[in-house]
Formats: sequence, C-alpha cells, structure tokens
Amino acid sequence: MSTWYYMKNGAQTGPISTDELKALIASGAVKADTLVWREGLAAWAAANTQSAFAGIAPATPPPPPPSATGSNEKPAEFTPEAADVEQNKVMGVLSYIFILWLVPLLAARQSKFSMFHCNQGLVLFLTCMVVWLPLVVISFIPFVNLIMLIVWPVYGISALVLVILGIINAATGKCKPLPVIGALFTLVK
Repeated sequence: MSTWYYMKNGAQTGPISTDELKALIASGAVKADTLVWREGLAAWAAANTQSAFAGIAPATPPPPPPSATGSNEKPAEFTPEAADVEQNKVMGVLSYIFILWLVPLLAARQSKFSMFHCNQGLVLFLTCMVVWLPLVVISFIPFVNLIMLIVWPVYGISALVLVILGIINAATGKCKPLPVIGALFTLVK
C-alpha cells in the first residue's frame, strides 16, 4: 500500500494509507478534486485523476436547473443583507414615487435591495402609464365618460395602494413583490 499526503485547508496532511484516503473521499470529508501526492508522483495531482481513487467519489447532486433569463424573469421574494437594507432604504422608498425610480437606478446600482425596489417601482410606473393612456382616450367618448366617473377613482386608488405597499416594503427592509403586477417582469437587475 502507498502512503498518501493530501492538502486540507492549505496545509499538507498525512501520511495515510490508500484505504484511509479512499474512505475519506467516499464519505465526502475529502473532495475528489483535492490535491494528493505519494512517492513516485512528479507533482501534486487531484485525487480523481489517480487510478487508486477512480469511481469512489460520493455522488454529487445535479446542479439546479437554469433559470429563465431575459425580461420576463419574475422577481421572487428574497431576504437582503442587513447592511444593504440600512444603507439603501431611502433609495428603495424613492423607487415608488412616480419617476424617481431613476434615482436608485443611477445612484445605487450595486445594491440588490435598491435594484429590487427600483424594478418594482419601474413596473408600477409603466403599468400605470399603460393603463392611463387608454383611459384618457376613452374619457372623450360620449356616454362612456359617465362610466369613467367610476373607473378613474378605482384606477387612482389602486395605484395609490400599490405605491403605499411598495413604500412600506422598502421602509421595513422587505423585498416582497407588489400584488398583481409585482411579479410581471424583471426589467432592472
């Protein structure tokens, strides 16, 4: 049996027998790509390149499936880092005030917390604009303008409620998508 040495936390460990090293690799205590050496080897090599350790590495689970990339990726709720939240609460709150989502987009691009709320504010802003324009046009049609007396307040109150929910989420350090529209798109990453 050969006597092996292996690297652990940047330090040479050993000597141990081939069977002991096999057991460590099989248990996962030593990774299959850990550098090993024994007398007769010209240089340190990964354990999985040595015939003595072939096929004994623990089964590795498959990687997570790739997420969809692009503009239709839906934002999920996540827990941001506390330091990021404390430094960027104001940026998060600004994201929900009309066009002020531009401020965090330009000033706090490195912050995941700010970018989450910037995206939510941008989606809210665009949704409000897309709904507002047809409502304005429809308001000029005779007899329909009477129906618009009900539609305009519903539109305004809905938008205001979403703005307030977004501001509350940002001010309390939460990264929670807005109801109905919050999970539509990821426009800002």
